Amino acid sequence: MSIQATKEASLYWIDTDRLTNLMIESEPIRNWANGILRDALSEKAEREWCLAALGGAERLNWFRQAFPSYEDIFTHSLIASFLGITPVTMSRLRAR
Repeated sequence: MSIQATKEASLYWIDTDRLTNLMIESEPIRNWANGILRDALSEKAEREWCLAALGGAERLNWFRQAFPSYEDIFTHSLIASFLGITPVTMSRLRAR
């Protein structure tokens, strides 16, 4: 796994076995973790659909609607990578 912080950030890590045990022991923790998992799977499915069904311009429009402020935060090469397009294509789409 690779993480690149573009601004100051705090990261927390918990061992998966420890989290699993906490989820078994505590219903609120289980509900919290299951909610995070559901949200992550939903976001992944939406992105996969976008990559499979949309062209470059539509992907950029989807990205702008789904993540309105991210274009100001992340480099265009990172956004291009997320959208499955080249940085050159990203630049051309932004110029339109």
